[in-house]
Amino acid sequence: TIWYLYRDNLLPAKTRFIGYARTKQSIKDMREQCMKYIKVRPDEEEKFEEFWDLNDYVAGAYDKRIDYEMLNQQISKYEKGPTANRIFYLAVPPTVFEDVTVNIRNACISIKGYTRVIIEKPFGRDAESSNKLSNHLAGLFKEDQIYRIDHYLGKEMVQNMLTIRFANQIFSPSWNRENIASVLISFKEPFGTEGRGGYFDNFGIVR
Repeated sequence: TIWYLYRDNLLPAKTRFIGYARTKQSIKDMREQCMKYIKVRPDEEEKFEEFWDLNDYVAGAYDKRIDYEMLNQQISKYEKGPTANRIFYLAVPPTVFEDVTVNIRNACISIKGYTRVIIEKPFGRDAESSNKLSNHLAGLFKEDQIYRIDHYLGKEMVQNMLTIRFANQIFSPSWNRENIASVLISFKEPFGTEGRGGYFDNFGIVR
């Protein structure tokens, strides 16, 4: 997705991409893993090489501030101008949201621009944990610094179920409690959990 944004000139000209995770890997390793998901047309190959030249990676723990200080040093290498904004995209399990956001707040805040945090995953596992996470984030960032993406809420078909019912006269007479005993929603993917089984036991659509 980032490649497509870059390819279509939808990002600021001086944007850099820095990955951070526990896995020890190189940009070459990451590129090889990504290739099965990326489509590059013949006339885009030069720009595709430029894109990878803008990528960097730092390996570190989620709960160790010293590793985030190393991340901050790596980011700072590319912030030569008078303004430098930072966007942190958290594609991590909800169980580590608190550790990660605390360390970002303590070690990685931009001193020459704005800082934004994007949280991508189910926002908690129930109302209680969702409220707890909201209160935690409110103690670290202003509301306009936080952007939440919930996978489940992004399922348009589920969101539009009521619209589908009441906008189509053929459904309205029969889609009611007298005629429907239960509703089953299936999410089918062409791959398995790929090592993420422990995550899906506690969060997400399977739960």
